[in-house]
Amino acid sequence: MKLRALLLVPVLLLGGCQGDDERGGTGFGGSGETGGTTGGDEEPPVEGEFAEPHIRILLARQYVNAIAELFDDEIAELAAPRADVTLNGFDAIGAGQLSLTDADIDDYERSATAIAAAALASPTALEPYLDCVPSGPDDVDCLSSFVERFGLRAWRRPLEPMELGRWTNVGFTAALDFGEFERGLEFIIAGMLQSPNFIYQIEVGVETGDGSGRRKLTSYELASRMSLFLTDNIPSAALLAAAGAGELDDEAGVREWAATLLADPRARLAFDEYFEELLYLRKLAEIAKDPATYPGWSPYLAESMKVETIALIDDIVWLQDSDFRDILDAEHTFVNDVLAAHYGVAYPGPAGFQKIPVPPGEKRGGIFGHASLLSVLAHVSSTSPTIRGKFIQERMLCFSIPPPPPEVVTDLPSAEEAPTMRDRLELHLVDPVCASCHQVMDPAGLGLENYDGVGRFRTAENGVTLDTQSELDDVPFDGALELGGVLRDKPEFARCTVLNLYRHGAGHVEAPGELAYLDAVEDAFVEDNDYRLRQTLVDLVASEAFRYVGEQD
Repeated sequence: MKLRALLLVPVLLLGGCQGDDERGGTGFGGSGETGGTTGGDEEPPVEGEFAEPHIRILLARQYVNAIAELFDDEIAELAAPRADVTLNGFDAIGAGQLSLTDADIDDYERSATAIAAAALASPTALEPYLDCVPSGPDDVDCLSSFVERFGLRAWRRPLEPMELGRWTNVGFTAALDFGEFERGLEFIIAGMLQSPNFIYQIEVGVETGDGSGRRKLTSYELASRMSLFLTDNIPSAALLAAAGAGELDDEAGVREWAATLLADPRARLAFDEYFEELLYLRKLAEIAKDPATYPGWSPYLAESMKVETIALIDDIVWLQDSDFRDILDAEHTFVNDVLAAHYGVAYPGPAGFQKIPVPPGEKRGGIFGHASLLSVLAHVSSTSPTIRGKFIQERMLCFSIPPPPPEVVTDLPSAEEAPTMRDRLELHLVDPVCASCHQVMDPAGLGLENYDGVGRFRTAENGVTLDTQSELDDVPFDGALELGGVLRDKPEFARCTVLNLYRHGAGHVEAPGELAYLDAVEDAFVEDNDYRLRQTLVDLVASEAFRYVGEQD
């Protein structure tokens, strides 16, 4: 049964909500707004626009997790969502800006059909939604009950009476045509999983009537936004019930439920995915290294590098619940046998990843001493101070650097002309067009030149002793540990931490009216939470920037 024309109606009704306004800039500053709060509906509105209401496609992992939540892990293996697309640095922003193609819609139809058939074949998958024994193919009351229960979970809100009748009729017609009640259920499941109400995260809100030019997310929209942000999954039955009972209508209730969601083991997995995206760790599986230059490179080594970095972040954020800035200059790390050999340190055993001090005498500390970042922020057969410095400025400090103009030649002089990367970059900077950006990017990366393109320590390049003394925004450093110390003391790092989380959670670049509320979250991160990330996630979810959207133009 082809349902495409019918199922796309909700998208058309939402009109231009799919796109995000490009606000420009990557930091908080420039608005002159101060004195924001972390939320509270009793606070006066802050001047400035909020981002327009929009809908965004579930991220691929969220789609798969949703199928597992609705049915089970085995059925979720059949889920085939569209691949994520990154815009403005985040998949979540791409999900809010790019529409589905005809090919995507066909793929979602095939995915939904396969999932529905598997759910019908499972002896237990439909038990949460089927509370009646059908009297025959024409048992419309039993079909209606199923639609109501399944629709609430799949669409993350109660169905409107018209929707309930419409989907009951879809099942009723199919059941009569095939002479089987179960075929009616199959068509209902397949159809509802193709609906924009399942595939998209809908965040259009309701009018507040206070003249603020904002719309408040409904309790069900907020439950979805919270759950998908904090656990990468759709709301549980308990959270939906709480939304229906009004428990998310105020800041206190949101805080309580945010803390509950963060206690769920799935939250740790969700933010592992977030940090893999933020730190480019997922690119490790794709990058190539010159085997002549780096003969030890392998997919297993690359995966081990990724695990090391995630293990350190997990230890600081989830196990210790300590200062998040420790990821920048922690003097311990986690290695398995292959990574220990890569670093040239003794592996303590007995198996798996073990906590060890960072290798002594190598200026290591924190994530910028990890082979993961040092490898992914490098070329196939050499380091790249420019790539490393650009990453630090953009991902750690939210300072945007434009791409080079099309006519600029980005090739560096040869190693014969200049034996070290510092020498080659200095020759490259003769061109003032290049110098304007490279003077911002290169210094941070040059301080990491003791680490080669796969993160091994070295003191010379092409037989020449390396000069790794450098600076970041006029503060000197040498090596990863000192770089981490410089970064942890920069206010921009705290701002950027909040900003990155918000863009990922809200699916858009921050708008002017949201800035004061985000400033307040940052203030709490620094002053109240002692830089602990878990409590800051609660503050972010409870902020009005997270709970409100703007008016649609």
